[in-house]
Amino acid sequence: MNSSVLLCGVASGALTLLISYDARAQQALPTIDVGGARRAPTTRGAGEPNSTPSAAAAGQAAASEPGVASRFPSEPKTPEEGYVVRNASTGTKADIPIRETPVTINVVPKQVMIDQNDTNIQEALENVPSVHSNSNELEGYNFTIRGFRSLYIYRNNLAIPAGEGNPGGFDTANLERIEVLKGPASVLYGRAEPGGLINLITKQPLDQPLFRVEQQIGSFDHYRTQWDISQPVAQVPGLAYRVSGAYQTNGSFRAFQGGERVLIAPVVSYRPSDWTEFTVDTQFLGQHAQSDTGVPIFGARPAPIPLSRSFQEPNDPRDRVDSFNIGYKFRQNLNEDWKVTNRFNYAATPYFSKPNVVGFCADPTFCVDADGRTLQRYVQYQFLDGNAFSTNIDLEGKFVALGGKHIFLMGLDYLNGYYDYYFSNGAGTFPIDMYSPVYGTVPSFAYWDAKIGTGFKGHSSVLTRQKGFYVQDHVTWFDTLHVMLGARYDVGDVTVGSVDGGFDPVTDAPLYNSSKQLAIADRLASPTLVDTAWSPRAGVVYDVLPELSVYGSYSQSFGLNNGISADGQPFPAQRGKQWEVGLKSEPLPGLSATLAFYQITKSGVLTRDFSSPNPAAVSAGGLQRSRGIELDVMGRVYDRIAIIANYAYMDAKVISDSAKDPLDPYGSGFLYNHLVNAPRHAGKIFATYDFGENGLGLRAGVGVTASTHVWGDLQNTFLLPGWARLDGFASYATLVEGHKVTAQLNLKNINNAQYFTGVDNYFNASARFNALPAPPFTATGQIRVEF
Repeated sequence: MNSSVLLCGVASGALTLLISYDARAQQALPTIDVGGARRAPTTRGAGEPNSTPSAAAAGQAAASEPGVASRFPSEPKTPEEGYVVRNASTGTKADIPIRETPVTINVVPKQVMIDQNDTNIQEALENVPSVHSNSNELEGYNFTIRGFRSLYIYRNNLAIPAGEGNPGGFDTANLERIEVLKGPASVLYGRAEPGGLINLITKQPLDQPLFRVEQQIGSFDHYRTQWDISQPVAQVPGLAYRVSGAYQTNGSFRAFQGGERVLIAPVVSYRPSDWTEFTVDTQFLGQHAQSDTGVPIFGARPAPIPLSRSFQEPNDPRDRVDSFNIGYKFRQNLNEDWKVTNRFNYAATPYFSKPNVVGFCADPTFCVDADGRTLQRYVQYQFLDGNAFSTNIDLEGKFVALGGKHIFLMGLDYLNGYYDYYFSNGAGTFPIDMYSPVYGTVPSFAYWDAKIGTGFKGHSSVLTRQKGFYVQDHVTWFDTLHVMLGARYDVGDVTVGSVDGGFDPVTDAPLYNSSKQLAIADRLASPTLVDTAWSPRAGVVYDVLPELSVYGSYSQSFGLNNGISADGQPFPAQRGKQWEVGLKSEPLPGLSATLAFYQITKSGVLTRDFSSPNPAAVSAGGLQRSRGIELDVMGRVYDRIAIIANYAYMDAKVISDSAKDPLDPYGSGFLYNHLVNAPRHAGKIFATYDFGENGLGLRAGVGVTASTHVWGDLQNTFLLPGWARLDGFASYATLVEGHKVTAQLNLKNINNAQYFTGVDNYFNASARFNALPAPPFTATGQIRVEF
């Protein structure tokens, strides 16, 4: 597997080099999207005009030569400028402003994450309308977007799919921004849920030296050290590196939770001219923490217990997740108007070990025993080893034809994901009283019993592949009318092998005939399910005024493979369709706003087939719909005020299925049921005010986040209540011996609201999903030094 990954990367890079053979002869020409050069004064010794500069000064001088500094990005001059976003690559993979793109693209820039002290993407994505988390502290990739669940996270425009063996969390220390493309994204990315996708854009080397380190101390034994170092290499003009990362240890408001996390993310970029860029981006994220199984459901709501109470055990071993990412971006301009870009990313989770004490439901409609107090528990174990690599090559060009200015994109991409997964549990059960819990009743050998799988064990081996070709043309007429057309053809396949153990149905003796080797053998003997699809997208933007545009678009998605029916025939893949119209505005320089009206339908959803005598029979007749309104405002109101705000109205439900039986919600259909974790109303507003000048002095901010109630399962048997939370921060920056020092205090959930962020419908899922509680009031202080 590893050799094939390297060969694919080398092959795609070689193809790019062949296409761009004449680059070195044209280095004096400008690139498509590079700004003007900047020159900074050279640092000299006092009274020594010809003295040798320091290493940092030499790097700064090298980076500041004409045509060199402009090849690398720069930091915003003030925090308010950090809120200003005009471009995002996720929506088009081309140099097209958000204002001219006929789809909704939301961006969470780095400065917002700094001000709010967001250390994971779950917190940061609260700034995006219609995005809601079903993630716990350890795993961080399970979200709903416009009502539909998404398990894929993208990194620099390439997928690192969790379903292909890359579970785990994400840290914000190496993120420049988070971009969210709303609606079907298959035209550029292939298989995807119709609600949208999340794209993490990592930090790149800067045009000037940067050395930043910070220390945080907060509630519940929160300790975090974070660093960010960027430096041009003086000896090699055009070469620069950046190393960012964090080390965090923390307890939790939840009993027996908490752990540690380390992120190391080196980046090296070589840009010998404005025409050429080669960037290698790497990352290691290691986590050693407890995977929170949440609060059990009691009747139609979470159990009425303190949110700090956990039904795991103090001797429950902490879970461990190690993940790696290594990728590159190679860009070569062919002339002033055409360029080729090749990207590659390899993601691997070589170690995912997860023992847990979890509650289970003997009766899916009621998880607690008849006495209303006793929760049955067992010990489970999960182990996963997986990797995925993805690559693409894009040809982008600008030309004039038919009276319009064209930005044309054509590309190929490939995704290969593979994982082996092991799930097992022990044979014993360990009851606990929810209201008067007594811990220590789970012996240490129970975790080994679960790992052996005396109660049940199963192995699976899964291989998924996707090949796609796409074209897109963005045309501007009269400088006010922008039309975008695109189409993609996909070939996607999946091959699954699985072997389960358990108990002999006759003798009731344990079976040990499940192994990784048998699962792989079963996969090699199983048929490969192949899906093909066209995915179009069309849209238009019209500039009514210089500050106001109207837009509309239609797009389709190519979704999950549904497997094989009871008679051995493959189901068609799930599909999605979206209509969207809206307004895009820039009422003030640096302030942008989007108002969107959308409707998404998702077809081909598997549902129970009541026409078959087989109770396990399903058909692809389900249809789900989400429609709503979104308002997003972000940017600099003026030099001292910045804001990020959103509101979403969403109506997400099942519109075609078998009718629901109120007396048997788990044995009937889902017709007119609401989708999981899709609130009717939700929103956030966060504003900052700068009392100082040029990034120094006092800054303060305050924000409110709120949501109405949501359904916790598709059967609509229980609700998570609505909530509202108040947050705030204050920071003071000054110069100490020429170095910028910032002290910051963040207060989250000032009103101490008790609420749930979502449900565990993937990590430790049982018949009735557990609710994931949010932290109470927390305070975090930090000192940040830049030099």
